Amino acid sequence: MAARRALSIIRLTMANLYYNDRLIIAFASLNQSDKQWTAGAEITWRQDGQRHSHSLSGLADRFKSSEDAERFVINLAKSWIDANP
Repeated sequence: MAARRALSIIRLTMANLYYNDRLIIAFASLNQSDKQWTAGAEITWRQDGQRHSHSLSGLADRFKSSEDAERFVINLAKSWIDANP
């Protein structure tokens, strides 16, 4: 008898935008166990010819929709950029 292996489907959405000369790559992923969304973002920019980045990850916040998760992390990224010109 062949062993059956459960396949988990990862649902992920992404949004890219520029804010104050920095690229925000925001994403939301669905937690299959509780059907809630988590968010994260990567902020990248060039300064003095070098590429820099900052990650927003491991956030404890959960959301009912991917749009809410992305909106939250985009606002969080914008706040980080404003505080770190």
